[in-house]
Amino acid sequence: MTVERAEPTSQEIRRVALEMFATKGYDATSVRDIAAVVGIRGATLYHHFGSKEEILWDLTLSALEAISSSWKDAERQLGTDDPTERLRAFVRAHVVFHIRRQTDAAIVNAQLNRLSPDHFQEAVALRSRYERELTAIVESCLATGQHTVPDLRVTVFAILQMTTAVTTWYQPDGPLSVDELASVYAELAVKMIA
Repeated sequence: MTVERAEPTSQEIRRVALEMFATKGYDATSVRDIAAVVGIRGATLYHHFGSKEEILWDLTLSALEAISSSWKDAERQLGTDDPTERLRAFVRAHVVFHIRRQTDAAIVNAQLNRLSPDHFQEAVALRSRYERELTAIVESCLATGQHTVPDLRVTVFAILQMTTAVTTWYQPDGPLSVDELASVYAELAVKMIA
């Protein structure tokens, strides 16, 4: 699914574009801007990516696959089918991803509407598949009879919004480690479905 671009220049283009899109915004960043920081000519960049939108798509797809993969890794390590533990694991993985890969998360959360219509639809489908994972977990929690929520969809979106927003305020030199903070968020999510 992801196009592998192992050449050092492609990786540098990705790194620079990711940072520039996150800080300046997609619209305010030109191919020439990216190329200048990488140290190549604008025309040379097109040997690696066909367009600026292709770079954004590559970054978006990579981030969406990475967040899904982080949840799947956490799920494999879980060792239980208990729905509440699965909710905790999902939330921890989501928070850790958003803290450790803040810039990637910023691209997906803020620049998605800059993708071409086809890429936008594919990105929304991938994001929806990820959101359905959380929905299924919350549904499993509710099915135990030990939890209740006023509205399933709103609850899922509230959990996602709460955990995604950590990128707006988290500071590495704060009083909690990434894992400690992720565990706090996991407990908050469980309390949301109490």
